[in-house]
Amino acid sequence: MGKRALAFMVLSILLVLLGFSALGQVQTPSSVQTGSRTVSPMIVEFYAKGCPDCARMEDVLNALLVGHPEIEVARYEIDAPGSTALLWKLSTHYKILATQVPVIFIGDQAIVGAGRAQEFALRAAVDDCVTLGCPSPLDYVEPVAFPWKDLLWLGLLVGAFTCFFLLQG
Repeated sequence: MGKRALAFMVLSILLVLLGFSALGQVQTPSSVQTGSRTVSPMIVEFYAKGCPDCARMEDVLNALLVGHPEIEVARYEIDAPGSTALLWKLSTHYKILATQVPVIFIGDQAIVGAGRAQEFALRAAVDDCVTLGCPSPLDYVEPVAFPWKDLLWLGLLVGAFTCFFLLQG
């Protein structure tokens, strides 16, 4: 195998690895595609399948939203790809430690877990959102940008390797 072919093969492998690292990053837009329309949800909920507390808070939330079709809810199953990363980004903004589900973000409030206190907090937050309006929690999450810095470092590494390899012969 010639030097150029080997250098090309190494360059190709490094570019493929960069592509896979960019695929692993979570894209978090400030809007969510639901069916045939794009909305900016006012409530973002994280839940787990089979979680009784999640079902309890889901029932409370659904009851509160009756008659309020303007309030959109984005629901994320915690084990779905990208959900945990989005949860941690929102948790960082809201300055909470989300150690259990359900976690519900509404306006400027975060509600973690289930219980009477959480139900009252959810009722108050939904009432505030209905009467005063509230921002989408997803507006606080910055989308992941293209990894230009990583691409630059990869280019420098490949260039140095290629120069070293060509100077050997």
